[in-house]
Amino acid sequence: MSLQHSIIRHLLTAPMSLADLQLATQVSLPTLRRAVQVLADAHWLRVVGQAEANGGRPAMLFGVDDSLYAIIGVHLQLPGVRLILTDLTGQVLNEVERFDNMVPTPEECVQAVVGYVAEIKNTFSSRQVLGIGIATPGFIDLENGDILAIGRVPAWGSYPICRRLQAALALPVYIANDVDCMAFAELQDTHAPREANLAYVGFDEGVKFSLFLKGELYKGALGNAGLIAPQLLCAPDLTAPDDLAQLLTINGMNQLFALRLARLTTEMQAQYSAILAAANPRERVQQMLVHADLPLCEALVRDQIKALAATIANMTLLVQPDVVVIGGLLSALPAALFAVLETSLRGYLPALVSHNTIIRQSKHNAQSSAALGSTHHFLQLYLTQANGELA
Repeated sequence: MSLQHSIIRHLLTAPMSLADLQLATQVSLPTLRRAVQVLADAHWLRVVGQAEANGGRPAMLFGVDDSLYAIIGVHLQLPGVRLILTDLTGQVLNEVERFDNMVPTPEECVQAVVGYVAEIKNTFSSRQVLGIGIATPGFIDLENGDILAIGRVPAWGSYPICRRLQAALALPVYIANDVDCMAFAELQDTHAPREANLAYVGFDEGVKFSLFLKGELYKGALGNAGLIAPQLLCAPDLTAPDDLAQLLTINGMNQLFALRLARLTTEMQAQYSAILAAANPRERVQQMLVHADLPLCEALVRDQIKALAATIANMTLLVQPDVVVIGGLLSALPAALFAVLETSLRGYLPALVSHNTIIRQSKHNAQSSAALGSTHHFLQLYLTQANGELA
């Protein structure tokens, strides 16, 4: 990695003085000053403030310049595709949804991204797009960025999406699993040290653990490590133990809700209108969590909490991370119920492990966090894999 790339990677974490940058990069001060000036002239960094004074003149703090460069993030929700534009700091400048409640073909998706890039270049003509980050469900070929398989949409298997977009747009394209991308978005905001071990628990299509070991994402050979197989689990105290697998998937939660709703009278069903009006299964589960005070939802969500507590505790004991962040759709879990989940989870852990593990709820809305995380993932790879200097 060149000095320029290294400087920007450090500044993405926090503003730094020249003295801090010199300590981090281990180069001479004249060499560092020249590199900083070149990056400032090219709008990669700028002065963002001053350090606290220690009796003398306060040092200038350098941070990432958010005025010129931009990144496009794509979340293959399937159904639906979310597209966003961010600056280098992760500030969302534009966000749209395509194929609402539809599953596009791979070619339709590529054309939608190509069209979005054209719109962005027209609307944000002063911005220079660095490239595209993609968040996808399923399995990925980490060498070439091909989508190997997405269980719920077989037609997307063996699709070279990165190569198609690179050929169409002449821009670099990097891809990662969508729950991993949610974790990247979270990692940008966490106060845990970068060298810490962090586990992000994402509930979306199912339950997946994204593991950052010493600050680096463990991807596995197929780009989708950390999957949880519900049929291999045991969770005590469930109202109906046979429901365990369904409680840990979006489709399963929808099926259980529909079965229990059908037992109610038409008059009783009316109070669940907000859930029934949701556009797709993912949004219906989110509404179940938001309306967990309703009787049917409360029973269902409390059973889900029991299943999740046992699942998360098992992985926490196995990996023993410093921080466990619970997100995905669970970011919509009301605070009182999240407290129940945390208490149940800790109840399964040995005291030593529980005392040394920070457990918290994700700060990010599940709807946009994967697309946002894909831009963070893109920038990290762009700074480590790009050839030549930035400026």
